[in-house]
Amino acid sequence: MDNPILARLRDNLGVQHPDPAWLLTLLTALELGRYSLEDWNSALSAVLGRRILCPSYQTLSHYLQKSVLGVK
Repeated sequence: MDNPILARLRDNLGVQHPDPAWLLTLLTALELGRYSLEDWNSALSAVLGRRILCPSYQTLSHYLQKSVLGVK
């Protein structure tokens, strides 16, 4: 099953290989709750190539910011 966030990036914006910056852009541009936290975790996991489980949108936002900035 295709992740709806990655499908939106691909189909609406033409992004074939998204990175965390694309996900952060969508997270900040869209209304909170547009996509489930499970969808966000799945998209981030696919982009980073490892399983990510953020328990809240706030944690997700912080994780994405750190990923974009390259902070460990």
